[in-house]
Amino acid sequence: MNDRPDRGLADALERRADSIAPGPRFSAEEIVQAGRRAARRRTTRIRVSAAATVAALAVVAAPAVIDAVRRPTHPAPAASRSEPPRGLPTACPVERLPVPAGSVMDMVIGMDPTGRHIVGRTNPGRGGTGLDMLIWDNGRLQVIPVPGDQQLPTDINSRGEAVGVSGVVGERAWIYRDGAVTHLPGQSTRANAINEGGVVVGSNGLRQPLVWRTPTDQPTVLPMPDGDWEGEASDISADGTIVGTLNRQRTTLFQAYAWLPDGTLRELPPPVVDGERAVATRAMSISEDWVAGTAKGPRGDVPTRWNLRTGEVQTFPGMRMGGRGVSADGWLVGSREGQGLLASHQGMVTLPDLHDHDTDMSNYAVAISRDGRLVAGGGSVGGPRAVPVVWRCR
Repeated sequence: MNDRPDRGLADALERRADSIAPGPRFSAEEIVQAGRRAARRRTTRIRVSAAATVAALAVVAAPAVIDAVRRPTHPAPAASRSEPPRGLPTACPVERLPVPAGSVMDMVIGMDPTGRHIVGRTNPGRGGTGLDMLIWDNGRLQVIPVPGDQQLPTDINSRGEAVGVSGVVGERAWIYRDGAVTHLPGQSTRANAINEGGVVVGSNGLRQPLVWRTPTDQPTVLPMPDGDWEGEASDISADGTIVGTLNRQRTTLFQAYAWLPDGTLRELPPPVVDGERAVATRAMSISEDWVAGTAKGPRGDVPTRWNLRTGEVQTFPGMRMGGRGVSADGWLVGSREGQGLLASHQGMVTLPDLHDHDTDMSNYAVAISRDGRLVAGGGSVGGPRAVPVVWRCR
């Protein structure tokens, strides 16, 4: 993998779509980065051709209850919390989410901290480049048209307010609230995340990290280190802490940062990966004290978590792709060899397959609720594409 987090997942999505007839495109990189906490976008976009096979998929199937398999992680530092963290779940039954009749590709992108709302998008099979937003409210599906083309919802909060970006040239950030989609102020903007208070973060065409304090406010450029820096804001917590990634202009040495509620800019320390200091880091999601992202070592990007309160930093080399979602207890979601994973310093849980794990993209987890009890992503039904699923952990 290169400096793009989850590039391997993007490539796998691209290969999957190449075996299917073309239609409206999906962005593979944004599939694996957009979404809550996903984390999320880069300067260029990898587009994936959507599936052209029209299939009316069933509504939620009965849960396939399979005990999750525990797997040890590599040696990790002891947790430095003031109270013992909860243990990882022992079982995570998988369920298929309902999708629109006639759609040709559907996917999960993010989840609100409570787990009530899950956001995604669909290729409705109409032809052209228009894509609809999907919101699952406690499992009930809503299909919401969004103006423009190549529509990409990126995040949702517990009030059901969603944000995203549309357009290939001249991108525009938008917000969905009170049953309507409106553009956020500013030109050439991208919205990456929204918190419980309705504060939105993202970036603009100049690669400057932005925050919209309200949906009607002009965006404010977040502070950066002295010199020629650029970057984006990827996620924002309930208390207003923002995380993202910055780099010096004309370089690819990305560095993970946090903007604290008092305005302090704080670099997140690079971990040691395979015996060497990471050459680049990215922060993609936040929940309570925990920040998740990736660190680039000699063999590529490794899912990583930081604790803002204790200073702890830990990598997860046993997880091939991850860092897009983290719970309040520091549990990360990701995937490896076609299976979804849930990991912490205590170990790793393999999430059960919906059908099989014959390919790298058979099953993957992209979002997790604050309490870690609900995980969302894609699951294989035995064909060339995954369908939206949730794992209910206990």
